[in-house]
Amino acid sequence: MFFLIAGILIVFLISLCTGTESCSFLELVQLFSGGEVSDTVRRIFFEIRLPRLLASFLIGGMLAAAGAVSQNLFRNDLASPHVLGIVNASALGAVIGLFAGGYWITPLSLAAGIFSLLILYLPGKRRNWDGSVLILAGVAVNAFTAALTSGLLYLADERLSSLVFWLLGGFWRISWHDFLILIPSAAVGFGILFYFIPEIDMLLLGDRMAELSGVPLKKLKPFLLLAVAMLTASAVSCSGVIGFVGLAIPHVIRLFYGAGFRRVLPCSILGGGFLLLLADLAARTVMSPQEIPVGILTALCGGPFFFYLLLKRRGI
Repeated sequence: MFFLIAGILIVFLISLCTGTESCSFLELVQLFSGGEVSDTVRRIFFEIRLPRLLASFLIGGMLAAAGAVSQNLFRNDLASPHVLGIVNASALGAVIGLFAGGYWITPLSLAAGIFSLLILYLPGKRRNWDGSVLILAGVAVNAFTAALTSGLLYLADERLSSLVFWLLGGFWRISWHDFLILIPSAAVGFGILFYFIPEIDMLLLGDRMAELSGVPLKKLKPFLLLAVAMLTASAVSCSGVIGFVGLAIPHVIRLFYGAGFRRVLPCSILGGGFLLLLADLAARTVMSPQEIPVGILTALCGGPFFFYLLLKRRGI
């Protein structure tokens, strides 16, 4: 964990000084020590890069934490927030928000993500919160919301390029306002997961054994789904669709720290934040001054990792 935290700090400092307008490390030291720096440098650090980097770290942690609990909840190595349809529902809400005006992106994306959870609540409650039923309901939500999103893109006309760029995921539009929106959602979501750590560990035994051990599944699973929905919808509302973070990071963490959720959860939060800090740095520098959507970079890394998991799971 020491090396993980050290890596996060190093990448964070490098990212603060790197971009289209490069600023020296000396200017950064002068800025935080109260020295004299130009207004341009002050604006770059405080109004553009600092909120962007803090948000990218927090979003990575939120997606990784949601993925970690999803894999325990469904007892499936390939589970992630995407399987519940929350990601596509939040993206649909954001696209509607872009049509209605930029101000509505975040609230409509959050509302759509939470609404998708309410849709899952109906079959989940009737079928005793069976994991396979929730996944099938998530597939239905995914298909329906993806179709609606495609239809809106077809009608977008001149707004198509901005919609597609946003859906690919990135932090180019992040401001302090977005970061402040993320904080309460992250606090509630993380709080729920940390509170139920012992029960989440017991889920790996299966629903029957967990219930025999005293875990109130009918109360626990709705709370965990709420945490996943809040973390995922908030992240998507600010950054667009960034895939494979929730799938890959928990697996990497378990290689080093084991399967105990008391270690997996905090380390996944740090690991997810570290991954998106690296991805954001690469997105801003590889083709500078143009910016690559972060979702493309995570998909390029996550696609091969997903195939590796499939091969490993089937023993090929």
